Amino acid sequence: MGLAEGCVYVNGAFVPPAQATVPAFDHGYLYGDGLFETLRTYGGVPFRLDEHLARLEEGLSVLAIRGAPPAPELRTRVEETLARARLPEAYLRITVTRGVSTLGLEPAGCVTPSVLIAALPLRTYPAAHYTDGISATVLWARPTQVHPPPTLKSTSYQHSVVARLELARRGVQEGFYVDAAGHVTEGTVSNVFAVLDGGLVTSPRDICLPGITRAEVIAVAREAGLRVAEEPLPASTLARAEELFITSSLAELVPVVRVDQARIGSGRPGSLCQRLHALYRQRTIGPRQPGGLG
Repeated sequence: MGLAEGCVYVNGAFVPPAQATVPAFDHGYLYGDGLFETLRTYGGVPFRLDEHLARLEEGLSVLAIRGAPPAPELRTRVEETLARARLPEAYLRITVTRGVSTLGLEPAGCVTPSVLIAALPLRTYPAAHYTDGISATVLWARPTQVHPPPTLKSTSYQHSVVARLELARRGVQEGFYVDAAGHVTEGTVSNVFAVLDGGLVTSPRDICLPGITRAEVIAVAREAGLRVAEEPLPASTLARAEELFITSSLAELVPVVRVDQARIGSGRPGSLCQRLHALYRQRTIGPRQPGGLG
């Protein structure tokens, strides 16, 4: 993602992306001590912004990061950043860290959180991901009883960076973490849905990031009369799934047609994923509502 276009808000100042910096002793830079949200615009409007800000506020409370701007103020800053970016469609990242202190882990010295809002040109996924599907692999066990827990969108993301190196080595596009019991928790950058016996199964929200797109897909599916279960998803059941797909704010819904050596369904994107994706897209282009579109 280039840094020539767009705009970044950093602690009260709007700057070109290439000039956006944080202090050397910011806890986010030193220790990954912060949270972030990523989302995109449709028709220039951030999709489900209120839901993203609500999740951010909840996470800040869990981590006891106090003093960050409230959601209404962050919404205003997002809108200002977008207006200054002057992009037809934008990728948005909102990052809040514990802020600057002297060198050391003690968080009490951090008085004022750092806030960074980036509006950059939207880069979409390759069309072949949707027409042909992607391949995935089952990764190593990832403990769910850790800090920060996977339910928080923490800036401590090194585990996923290492995982992406492994994906490149294996020649696949996504990887699924499992817990100690062998249940799929989530992807490296996504939530996971399986179609089993005609219904949808996805990991319960206490062992994965409660994705905004995940929630949207669950709502769309239930409105369409589909059975949706939020329950443990054993990795051993993936091979017998009729369909498999991942979700995220940027990717939307992407079909998975192979997991390691197992072909999923027919080996082509399934009709249910395509139907749900079409219903999801209807929400993104629908009439404007509080929190985004649709």
